[in-house]
Amino acid sequence: MAIKLEAEQIEQLKNQLEEANRNSHFVIISAVSKKEHSGVNMVTDWNNFLNMKSTNGDNFDFHVIRDILPITTNLVYWAVAQQNLHAVTAQGDQDDQAVDDLEFYTNKVMEENKVRA
Repeated sequence: MAIKLEAEQIEQLKNQLEEANRNSHFVIISAVSKKEHSGVNMVTDWNNFLNMKSTNGDNFDFHVIRDILPITTNLVYWAVAQQNLHAVTAQGDQDDQAVDDLEFYTNKVMEENKVRA
């Protein structure tokens, strides 16, 4: 994986995630297409879950699988991967490594929370 963090960075990011967690806690959700009946599990925060549910509720069924995730090293890496992918796509670029990193760390968070990826 392309993301390399030092122990000090991980601790700083954990503190930032704990602060963010107070405003909108992290969850694992399921989004199932009403049309195709296929779905995906993803990590997000509560506010984003509510936003997705209100804007895409006609096309998808959304459910919380795990509520209030612990702030772990894997969640830190997931957050960095998420941020990296958003930065790349905001520039209009496509970065397969950023996509791979997000998938890898999403699966790690799922695994530690006992959710099938």
